[in-house]
Amino acid sequence: MLFRHVMALAALVAFAFSAPAGAGDYGFKDLLREPGAPRGGAADADVVIVMYADYNCGYCKRMEPVLANALKADRRLAVVHKEWPIFGDVSEYAARVALAATYQGRYDAVHRAFMLSPTRLSDKDMVETVARQAGVDGARLARDLKAHGRDIDAILARNAREAGLLALQGTPGLVINGYLIRGALSEDQLKDLIPKIRAAPPPAA
Repeated sequence: MLFRHVMALAALVAFAFSAPAGAGDYGFKDLLREPGAPRGGAADADVVIVMYADYNCGYCKRMEPVLANALKADRRLAVVHKEWPIFGDVSEYAARVALAATYQGRYDAVHRAFMLSPTRLSDKDMVETVARQAGVDGARLARDLKAHGRDIDAILARNAREAGLLALQGTPGLVINGYLIRGALSEDQLKDLIPKIRAAPPPAA
């Protein structure tokens, strides 16, 4: 099993991790090879946080400022965003809109706008309104959703497969340099964990 238990580093999250069939053939670097997975932070990071999230997940929303502050404070840190919409059709549409916004260079802005929305994204009209407020060209968005629909389908399907291999049961799901954490971390918890991970063995291939 290539994903290590975070409890070996710090008593932050209590859970039991058992790998489903096939997980032994899948390692942390495979999570980073996913084309189309948006990434922020250092290009040469020594700690990479992979986060599986849903835009209508309250715990994911709480993690957004935690990750943003960590990226500002740590120039050797990176975050890879894995869209994993598990709360229904509106969540899936929001994930598609965010990924489609990549084609006009607006993923980061849309991602932040969705995560920082003070209310739940209640319907598709609200998703589109928030995206436009984040600077997305609505006409181009519609074209990109159609033109790149298969590519977006492939990204979401792979993210869901990875979540299954990780035995994630909800969002957020975090994998930090190969260490699996199910659930959100506070700012203090993340600050405490990162240096421990830096001191740990490198992630498996």
